[in-house]
Amino acid sequence: MKRPKGRRTILFGVVLGLALSGGLAYVRLTTAEGPPEPVPDPGAGQYGPMIALEERVVNLQAGGAFRYAKIGVTVEIRPLDASFYTLVGEERAAADELARKEYEPMVPLLLDALGTVVSSRTSSDLVAVDGRARLKEELIGAMGVVLGEQAVLNVYFTDLVMQ
Repeated sequence: MKRPKGRRTILFGVVLGLALSGGLAYVRLTTAEGPPEPVPDPGAGQYGPMIALEERVVNLQAGGAFRYAKIGVTVEIRPLDASFYTLVGEERAAADELARKEYEPMVPLLLDALGTVVSSRTSSDLVAVDGRARLKEELIGAMGVVLGEQAVLNVYFTDLVMQ
């Protein structure tokens, strides 16, 4: 009994398709690149993109001479590529803007982290000798939770006034 030609063609097509897809999968898996190399910390005189957060007035915990703090911070983030550190002029400005736009949806979460951390302090905590340094470390940690552990390089105080 002979098979019809249509079935033989379909069977041949299925076998050929499976062989091609298996070969393609093998090539893609064996030539796949590993994870990208992490971007290093900036060297001396270098810095990453900056996200300036709007100033906030925050209620402080009871137990100090002041009840409110007006605080402004700028967050330095790790660039996506190490070549960012070598950019100058318009290229640097464009890369900065691109990085800011990428993190723009996260700004409300960063502001929330800022308010949460600062409002958990008393004014006595903030005027202590190492008060700002401890606050800075806590802010880096809280903002690292939002952006990713390695994403936040530093936090800079642009304003800190208590009343």
